[in-house]
Amino acid sequence: MLERAQIRRLRIASLLEGFTLLLLVFVAVPAKHLFGHPLGVQVIGPAHGFFFLLFLWSLLVASSVGGWPRGEVLRLLLGSVLPFGAFVNAGLLKRKEAALA
Repeated sequence: MLERAQIRRLRIASLLEGFTLLLLVFVAVPAKHLFGHPLGVQVIGPAHGFFFLLFLWSLLVASSVGGWPRGEVLRLLLGSVLPFGAFVNAGLLKRKEAALA
């Protein structure tokens, strides 16, 4: 039960991190460089940083509780730095959570 809750938190953190990464890369940075509006980067950048740290913390907790293999943890880390990778991670985590139900 505890491991399933940790996986759910990790999945939510992954989705938040991925969504803010996409906002940062595809909205805020182009707005800053093309139109001279840095406010988006000033707001979304720290939010993304916070959600990335939340994701890393959740990954550390969930993987230590579940005893996950290193390859799986590395795959989740790689998915967190690639645009759209967080959404692939969320699918993997949803299947992992369903397997524990």
